[in-house]
Amino acid sequence: MGLKVSYAQKISEVVNEYPQTQFPLDEFEDYKKICLGYADIPAPPIHEQLKHPAHIETIGRDKLMERPSSARAEELHHVHMWQEGCCWEDPVKGLKVQWASTSNCYVVYSYFKDKNQDHHFYIIDYCGDLAHDIIEDDDQVMEWAEEARSFRIANI
Repeated sequence: MGLKVSYAQKISEVVNEYPQTQFPLDEFEDYKKICLGYADIPAPPIHEQLKHPAHIETIGRDKLMERPSSARAEELHHVHMWQEGCCWEDPVKGLKVQWASTSNCYVVYSYFKDKNQDHHFYIIDYCGDLAHDIIEDDDQVMEWAEEARSFRIANI
């Protein structure tokens, strides 16, 4: 079983127009490749995130969205990405545990096994700021879930 990462059309358009936006998406893909090696798919278990730093230092808490129920049904997740002003490191202890590494910047993704039984991550959105406000908007989350469902159905 392999790993595939696909982008929503709006993400692809932003990357094409602003190539520098590719970096956090590359970090996400590298992180998921490492996760696969540890069998941390689709995300490291919370009890592991509470004990250890993330596999990559620019990646923070990685969490399944639990509401509305359509988000959970579509394996919709969000992972915090480091942004200016974040403090994910203690000067004495080093990197904080993954669960404590939060920001106001997320990659929103869905997960499923595709028709080839590969682990497929579909990046739906990148919220570079105000992510906490955006993720509390049930209508927005339902839009993401519907986009995830449509993509999954087309690829299973």
